[in-house]
Amino acid sequence: KACCPMRVDPREGAADAGVEVGGVTSKLPPPRTFGNSSLIRGKKQVESIMWEKLEQACAADSSASLDFLIDELRAGDDPHYLFDALLLKWKFENQLPLLQPTSMSDVPPDRKGEFEQVYIDAARQTGQKLLDASRLADAWMYFRAINEPDPVTAAIDQYEPPAEMNDELEEVLQLALYQRIHPAKGVSLMLKTHGMCNTVTALDQLFLDIAPRDRTACARLMVNQLYADVVHNVRYEVSQRSPLLPPDLSLGDLIAGRLWLFENDNYHIDVSHLNAVVRFARSLEQSDRESLEKAIQLAEYGACLSPHLQYPSEPPFDTYYESHQHYFQIVLSQQRDDSLRYFHERLEAASDPQDRELIAYVLVDLLMRAQDYASAVRVAETYLNDVHEQSGFSFVTLCQDTHDMAALQRHAKKVNNPVLYLAAKLQASRNASS
Repeated sequence: KACCPMRVDPREGAADAGVEVGGVTSKLPPPRTFGNSSLIRGKKQVESIMWEKLEQACAADSSASLDFLIDELRAGDDPHYLFDALLLKWKFENQLPLLQPTSMSDVPPDRKGEFEQVYIDAARQTGQKLLDASRLADAWMYFRAINEPDPVTAAIDQYEPPAEMNDELEEVLQLALYQRIHPAKGVSLMLKTHGMCNTVTALDQLFLDIAPRDRTACARLMVNQLYADVVHNVRYEVSQRSPLLPPDLSLGDLIAGRLWLFENDNYHIDVSHLNAVVRFARSLEQSDRESLEKAIQLAEYGACLSPHLQYPSEPPFDTYYESHQHYFQIVLSQQRDDSLRYFHERLEAASDPQDRELIAYVLVDLLMRAQDYASAVRVAETYLNDVHEQSGFSFVTLCQDTHDMAALQRHAKKVNNPVLYLAAKLQASRNASS
């Protein structure tokens, strides 16, 4: 391809340079011209255009020919050219070069704002027409370019999987989960069609890269599904000895007083799935009371497994299921004081500096969730004051969130940052006067 100026086109892959459109920087390749045989990758040949009528419209009136073409494209089944045609019309009406209709490089600086709005509207129209045709991946190219994911999110939310796997389902899974448009829907679809094992693997790879709200929704789905699976399997085994079990027993009820369920390294669910889902459950919020109750019971179940089936993690989750029981109880406001004491004692007993930081980080998070802001700042000031912000923890942000400018001033002095000290001092004065 010839080297051409950058243009904004949602239908191509990423490039090294970026152009801002509608406040969003799109990374795009050099533009194509109409002479390029690969004008639009994957487009159908334009067979529905009435070439003779188009020639007649051109002969009669140039502007009318554009309106005719746009009407034909709106009525057709391949909207990709519609995007080009809408931008071509604006450039024609504004006496600008026509052979690269989506290019911004040939738009004068004082007209770029107007062109952006035309671009956004054209992308919105094209994307919606593709959505109406259930072509979600194609539609996403346009809505992603203008940073408007909601229409595609809504379409994915309404999607119902077929009885058997097909290309459409794989496409929706790719968009929902791997493109992170609607992770919870992706997890729901994957559980239905691929099972727990594949879903755990996929979600584990993406979990920290999706938004907190989506992590919570995914965790809720995973906890509820795994809990139902464990209850089903445990109930079946218990019923072999006690046929007249009361209905609707919880997992906690089923395992209470029945240590024989775990004899000889017995288990009722893949223990790696249990380990992962309990970890996902740390993203649940206090409002997720039902799922948190289930997470506590899953942790209780895990604590009954043979020790070599309880895979440890970094402190404070080296005692994996015991620590998670306390964690979930704090979030749920159950026996909160006792469970907070557990983490305080773990922190005080830790001798390794890195272990202390890890435990302190978890404890600060829990204290913030418990709205004990003074204690959160106190623990952070004692154990996390020297932690670099690249680690993911920011003492400045903590003080800002808790409005504790006095602690921030002490921190600024400790790290010898007079600018931060004065900023905290001024912010404290502003807070006092507001």
